Amino acid sequence: MNGPAISDLTPIRFASDLPAQSEVVIIGGGVIGVCTALFLARRGVPVVLLEKGRIAGEQSSRNWGWVRVQGRDPAEIPILLEARAHWQSFQQQAQGGLVLRPAA
Repeated sequence: MNGPAISDLTPIRFASDLPAQSEVVIIGGGVIGVCTALFLARRGVPVVLLEKGRIAGEQSSRNWGWVRVQGRDPAEIPILLEARAHWQSFQQQAQGGLVLRPAA
């Protein structure tokens, strides 16, 4: 990618109607909300992700507390290693940009 995938210039928009129902509704399109929606969708769970602003452009764009590695308690190391593998996988999956589309 040549620049940030999301910036202040990224429009806030959603062109489709929201589904009438879903098994899971996630409020917040930050790092945790997006990852939760992704893993549920991969398992075939109907999920709706709601965000008041830009996906990953609100607090997650400023607070790296959930993804930082330095300064962690040693007991957190196993989950950090697991998270690191996921981040590398996400990066490979998103080469050329990440396009999010509502489910049909």
